[in-house]
Amino acid sequence: MDSDTPGRDAVRSTKLLRRRQEERSASMRMQLVEATIAALIERGYARTTSVEICQRAGVTRGALLHHFDSLADLFAVTLSHIYDRLLARSSMRGPERSGGRDLVESLWDHFSQPEYKAVIELWLAARNEPELGVSLSPAILQISNLADPRFNPRLSAALGQSADAVPLYRLILESMIGMALGRAVTPGGGMLGHEERVVDLLGRLAGEMLNKP
Repeated sequence: MDSDTPGRDAVRSTKLLRRRQEERSASMRMQLVEATIAALIERGYARTTSVEICQRAGVTRGALLHHFDSLADLFAVTLSHIYDRLLARSSMRGPERSGGRDLVESLWDHFSQPEYKAVIELWLAARNEPELGVSLSPAILQISNLADPRFNPRLSAALGQSADAVPLYRLILESMIGMALGRAVTPGGGMLGHEERVVDLLGRLAGEMLNKP
């Protein structure tokens, strides 16, 4: 029994060391992701360079390339992380909303978050830079499917069976994206003066057309 103790201790030490290394690696990756989000929001895609990200994260470019295959890889992970965060934030607000007005307010809760400016920056960049588009396409497809009633059962159930439900949802969705873009191009990214009235109008329209409270 005693002769096995050094071997077991060595295995435990190796596992502990590996776990600490994995935790440090995960922490560093998250540090780089957070720095990327901040840079995209504050400086836009064109000025979110590897140098800018590394300065914000307090690491070397070598550290960035150690944890990510490329800057495009970092952008792809960042885009997925933003959406995971937005979805988690929505789920923590309480039970699933079902009314037409509630659906509109829930969507605006999502699109009005500061991180959505980073999403817009990456979406536009992916469209204009084919190589980046290839890297971001899996994350963009995942996001697109979440916003499509054909692939999101919860969304489909919330909309109901009315013939006007999906066109109305598209109108709401595109209005939200438009207002988010308006915020993105406004100095300081501040709230637009017409947001509350638009959300209220869309909420009343959805409440009537979806025939829900």
